[in-house]
Amino acid sequence: MLKNYNYRPTSVFIYFCLFVSFSCTGLKGYFNTFYNAEQYFDKAEKIRLQNRGDKLPKTAFDHYEKVIEKSEYVIDTYPEFKFRKKAQLLIAQSHFYRSEYDEASTMLLSMSEEFGDQVTLEYNFWSAMIKWREGKVQAAINLLSSLNNAKINNNEKAKIYMAIAEIYFDEKMESESMDYLEKAAEIIKDPVEKGQIYYRIADLSFENKVYDRALASYQQVIKNSQSKKQVQEANLRSVQIYRLNGDLDKATKTIKGMLLDDVFKPIFGSLELELVKLYDQQKMFTEANNRLESILQDYPKTKASAEAYYMLGNYAISQEWDLLEALEHFGMVSREFSKSMYAKPALLRVKEITSYDNLIAQYVAYMDRLLVVDTLGVPSLTIKDKNDFATVIYGLAELESFHFSRIDSGIVYLNQLIELTPNSPLYPKALYAKAIILDEQGDYKESKALKTQIVTNYSQTDFALALINADSTYSKGESSSDLKLIQAEKNWSKDPIIAMDNYREIVNSDTVSETSAKAAYFLAYQYDRLWVKPDSALKYYGWIMKYHSSSDQALPSSKRITFLNQVLSDTSSAQ
Repeated sequence: MLKNYNYRPTSVFIYFCLFVSFSCTGLKGYFNTFYNAEQYFDKAEKIRLQNRGDKLPKTAFDHYEKVIEKSEYVIDTYPEFKFRKKAQLLIAQSHFYRSEYDEASTMLLSMSEEFGDQVTLEYNFWSAMIKWREGKVQAAINLLSSLNNAKINNNEKAKIYMAIAEIYFDEKMESESMDYLEKAAEIIKDPVEKGQIYYRIADLSFENKVYDRALASYQQVIKNSQSKKQVQEANLRSVQIYRLNGDLDKATKTIKGMLLDDVFKPIFGSLELELVKLYDQQKMFTEANNRLESILQDYPKTKASAEAYYMLGNYAISQEWDLLEALEHFGMVSREFSKSMYAKPALLRVKEITSYDNLIAQYVAYMDRLLVVDTLGVPSLTIKDKNDFATVIYGLAELESFHFSRIDSGIVYLNQLIELTPNSPLYPKALYAKAIILDEQGDYKESKALKTQIVTNYSQTDFALALINADSTYSKGESSSDLKLIQAEKNWSKDPIIAMDNYREIVNSDTVSETSAKAAYFLAYQYDRLWVKPDSALKYYGWIMKYHSSSDQALPSSKRITFLNQVLSDTSSAQ
């Protein structure tokens, strides 16, 4: 007979506490583990989104691994875990972002088999994303579009729209991407998230110069965003768009109003710069210069003052032609703000001015020598001197015309090159540069005459080929080096001896084009490696160094010249 135990109330309470304690220990274990998994996922997502478009950082990669480990532990150890479905989805997403698509698909399938209709949307959504990453772009878009029905809520619809937008953006279809981002933004209720989406639309549209869409989106950012920085930037971008669209009065009025409001104090310097650009656009250079000087005083050691110095440097070139003053201004840019986006352009300007000064010194020296003649009345410049002089003149013409925007001075130098060094390898390049400048000035008649001269007399050059490709009225001559190279390449597989003759014909008739450098290198390489004729190889390697010292073929040619000369020297010594 079983004993009938009578438990006192105190004993019952103690046993109950022990039971609850053991139960809570188990609960605490898996809830803490899953909570940690969610934390790692949130951290990984933050890093991934901050590096959108770049390779997934290792930290995020490792965080997703932690998500997978901890979620799998909870699922395997506690089969009745309340958030099992959510844990499986976290695993699938983590595998996806780690580019482990097979593992992600396996987890999605397992989740679908266990939960059926409860996870249809999630299963199809992430299956579509995997299709996209596997290169099945249209299939992914079609599947995502099919999910958009009356049964899903607006947040789910927005998520689908944003996924389609991301796919289109990845495919360089930016207009379509913006369309879907706007669809998402329109139905999202949360103003913070809405503001973030519009901010992205606005920035991408601004970068692509779709200013109407950018302006409308920036206005939505101002209306919805909770970020003061984003709101300030949206206002600044808006006045920039007014200026770029030619609405100068509205831009000026808006900027002056903002400068009276302390809410925009963090961007006062940038607003002042916008006023400078408005003055510049209206050719009010005195007002622009005065405003830049005041920016240096009012906002020292800032992005604004760095840009102001850069603009003053350009004014010193364009308005005063004072290169010494320009150098001083450009030199101050990185000192004011080392991370300025104008630091590198300022450094480039310094290099351009330095190069210009050096070329001017050489130009003066050559001009002095050009006036000197010997007792027989023959100029003292040799053919090499004239070619070097042509290089100096062209360098000045290029800097004046295309870097300093002094077109008239550039034309003067080009005319000098054409007149003084007609036999220089740079002669057709000078003709081409002058034709391009004349086109920009609207002098099409003289430009046409120069182009015809290039195509007729220098048909073997890349300049002639560029003109022929751009204008069908010019016919391709059989003497074109490019056409000869094609023929030589065809002959190589059939008859290498004939092909070598074809390559030699290019080199013998053309010392200017890139095609001739390719032909010479081919000849040198074959004599060097196939025919083993070092003297012939050296001949063509040397030809490249003489006529194409700045080409892609020059560096390997120089190395082989050194090597072959050493081999020949060692061979002679051994004999």
